Amino acid sequence: MIKVDRIRKVEIDLKREISFFINNKIKDPRVGFITITDTKLSPDYKWLDVFVSVMGDDEEISRSLKVLDNCCGFIKRNLPKKLRLKNIPNIRFLYDKSIDEGMRISNIIDSLDKGNRDQKGN
Repeated sequence: MIKVDRIRKVEIDLKREISFFINNKIKDPRVGFITITDTKLSPDYKWLDVFVSVMGDDEEISRSLKVLDNCCGFIKRNLPKKLRLKNIPNIRFLYDKSIDEGMRISNIIDSLDKGNRDQKGN
């Protein structure tokens, strides 16, 4: 239980700091509007999966993820200045599809609701 709490605390700290770097330090215009939705740290602290949501089409998403992958070294070098960790994990940026799925489900519900209102109106 304590180990899980420690990992979750580190994940939250890493999420906050990486978000700061993306929003304030990375000045690449190819990076779209990015939100970090979650972070998952491996139990051995060697890997950090950073889940991001990117506004835009598939091309913008792909371009933003590519730029973020290129910035991993910069972020990793600067994290020790902000956090006290023995080892800084390797970072992987992954596209979080949950927001897209939520919007898709919401649209389906809206269309079903509209269909029900149309049937009641006839």
